[in-house]
Amino acid sequence: MDPITQGIVGAALAQTKGETKTLAKAGVIGALAGMAPDLDILIRSSTDPLLALEYHRQFTHSLLFIPFGALICALVFFPLFAGR
Repeated sequence: MDPITQGIVGAALAQTKGETKTLAKAGVIGALAGMAPDLDILIRSSTDPLLALEYHRQFTHSLLFIPFGALICALVFFPLFAGR
């Protein structure tokens, strides 16, 4: 799946159980969290140009990483989007 589709699916799923006043916030968080597994493209090496291709869609796309990825997303997004 491309990152845009992952973001749209994440936004749609996040909005399914939301209240009407928080749908926009849930959509943004869902879209960002949906695209989070593709952050593995940031793994780079100046000496090995194929390193990014070797690790893309490896551990961040596994079922075992989902709880850890969700925790990382929650730790990043909660301070940014928490109600004041």
